[in-house]
Amino acid sequence: MKKFLSLALVVIMICALFAGTASADDKKVKLGVAMATTRSTFYAKMANIIQDYCDKIGVDCTIADPDYDLEKQIAAVENFIANGCDAIVVVAFDPQGINDICQEAVDRGILIVAYDGEIECAQTALVVKQYDYGFSTGTMAADWILSNETLKNQEKIEVGIFDYPTIPAIIDRANGIKDALAERCPNVVFVDQQSAALTEDGVTLGENFLQAHPNMQLICAINDNALLGAYQVWNAAGHVGDDIGFFGADADTEALQLIADGTSYRGTVALTAETSFPEMIDAVVDFANGKEIPEEIFFGMAMVTPENVADYLE
Repeated sequence: MKKFLSLALVVIMICALFAGTASADDKKVKLGVAMATTRSTFYAKMANIIQDYCDKIGVDCTIADPDYDLEKQIAAVENFIANGCDAIVVVAFDPQGINDICQEAVDRGILIVAYDGEIECAQTALVVKQYDYGFSTGTMAADWILSNETLKNQEKIEVGIFDYPTIPAIIDRANGIKDALAERCPNVVFVDQQSAALTEDGVTLGENFLQAHPNMQLICAINDNALLGAYQVWNAAGHVGDDIGFFGADADTEALQLIADGTSYRGTVALTAETSFPEMIDAVVDFANGKEIPEEIFFGMAMVTPENVADYLE
């Protein structure tokens, strides 16, 4: 009789263990995403990929768009905490400014995932190797210069840079662009560097560059969004051709089409967004179910030029 009772207790304990595991695995995960802005083509793509993947796997996802307003982003994180989110993804355009409310979330057992900036209290981050990302843009531009006999032998090539130092991590990206060009093309001269993130920024600065530097032949940018604005201006002014080049990043659809069409828009860099953002969400789900997660998840990247652009066009 004692043996039977002992066996019964063991069976009950095993059933309870499996029941507990099932409830954890079946946990409805709540995720909040505090964007920077969805007016950026890449950030809009990011939001869509995250929402679609969350819908696919049954994660309750809410996305907030503060449009580069720190107070609105703080309020969004506060709302995510109040609504019982298991995890919050933060596009850290102001890492110091957002850190305190993120620390409050961490203190309440909520996972903070940092993106596009280092948040001190974040437990994990989706990481773009920013310097390498920019170096890829600069490398494409250098390859183009060295393949163009006129530019290769020209005494001076005037270059403009679009950076965005408001996001500290993007400083490394701009430095990577400049270093790649300077290392291989000693005739490159950086005559202007301005902050630009959105298309309207690029339109304004494209006009300014033309007026201030009519001999400028190359613009390299930290993203396609702003660079497309400058391309529109230069194209309308007829300041395009074999000796003019535009090189950006983020593989914006319009940029890809311009590359495929053989225009002066000659290169961009693609991130593995379609796989990296779902990988980040999988880590969120693992965390919510008590599993260990990596401290960093790295994006892959690829240079896109006329030779391979067909592989990236939908």
